[in-house]
Amino acid sequence: MPSGARAWGSWRYWLVPGMGVKRHVTWAVLGASVAIVGTIGFTLWLLGDQRNAFAAPIEALLAGTAWARTGGWLAGGLVALGVGLTVAAIGRLNRSLLSNWLDRPQEAAQLLHRRLTLARGPRIVAVGGGTGLSLLLRGLRDHTSNLTAVVAVSDDGGSSGRLRTAFGMPAPGDLSDCLAALSVDEASLGRLLQYRFTRGDELEGHTFGNLLITTLSEVEGDFGDALRAMQRLLDLNGAVWPATAQAVTLRVEKVDGSVVEGESVLAAHPGPAARVTLSPDAPEALPEVLAALADADLVVLGPGSLFTSTLPPIVVPAVAAALRASPATLVQVINIMTEAGETDGLDAWGHVEAIARHVGRRPDLVVANATPLDAGRIAAYRAEGAEVVAVDADRFRAAGMEFVAWPLLGPGPHAQHDAPALARGLVTWWAERARGRR
Repeated sequence: MPSGARAWGSWRYWLVPGMGVKRHVTWAVLGASVAIVGTIGFTLWLLGDQRNAFAAPIEALLAGTAWARTGGWLAGGLVALGVGLTVAAIGRLNRSLLSNWLDRPQEAAQLLHRRLTLARGPRIVAVGGGTGLSLLLRGLRDHTSNLTAVVAVSDDGGSSGRLRTAFGMPAPGDLSDCLAALSVDEASLGRLLQYRFTRGDELEGHTFGNLLITTLSEVEGDFGDALRAMQRLLDLNGAVWPATAQAVTLRVEKVDGSVVEGESVLAAHPGPAARVTLSPDAPEALPEVLAALADADLVVLGPGSLFTSTLPPIVVPAVAAALRASPATLVQVINIMTEAGETDGLDAWGHVEAIARHVGRRPDLVVANATPLDAGRIAAYRAEGAEVVAVDADRFRAAGMEFVAWPLLGPGPHAQHDAPALARGLVTWWAERARGRR
């Protein structure tokens, strides 16, 4: 791209609506005009009786035929030049002031425009854990910075499980993934937080993000304060909070009446799950979580493992109560596949009923995937005991819930949601409803 085009691509952002720059340019031009008029008046006053010698040539010019032919064009050109110089001066002033904080101050206009645009986006609370939540956040961060992730902290396997046992703290793994997902510079910070040590007897298997959260928890003396410190340290497009700052253990009651304790061993016990509880029974919720739910436009449940990712945060009693009282539209994203040991044989209606049974509120909007799965993916999942979740749209509509099916199947070998498509669909749906309420 030519340098002139690149320069215009940068400068034009200063004049985009909502940047708050045009009004300052207007005031700058007005101030300069007043100063010029004042200077002329002061000069005429100083000249006294000799001011005619100064004014006569100007009057002669204005009365001449040349001015009659070209005066309008000349005056318009001078106005355009003056405004252009003022805009350039303001831009260069901003670049000069920001040069100590930004690596590329010439991009300040784009950065400011993006921040202001995202700040006007909907207030969304995404609830869950695992890969599903971090993928959803990566899609939503391109549409709004008013994002809050409420994350499950009951994982007891892998790096998180080892740190839980050693330090008696909630599981940090899903929090670390979500912090990386909302990082403005995920290419650098995300790679750092998700780096997994492959050697060292004590470090092997741990991610740096998990260790950082653990370290801050030790320094701050409280898991909630550790996450507050993380929000201050990292440049995020939103906020990430645990559903509770207490260490909790997941208890899953199966349909056959058996009870499994611990998320990591659930898959080893075949058969569908019926209910989730936590131990201790009533852990406290973070005030930031409750405030976000009370202020949200949309609360999104899923995608992700229903009984081990989506439900654990919302069975915290205060979180469930806040969900019931929230004026937000409650959205449930239906998983594409069932999950062995959790949702065996469960259709979309069963997924929604599980949420209603635990929270005491049904979703206002149910979102499902409309893209058929290829035979290869179906066969691979069937070998793991999973099937495509059956969907009956009429059943939801008969129950008074809005139902939509969008093409949401992501690329690759897994049956995962396409995060950008899901985020785009949710934000577009919200914007259309918001316009309709005006």
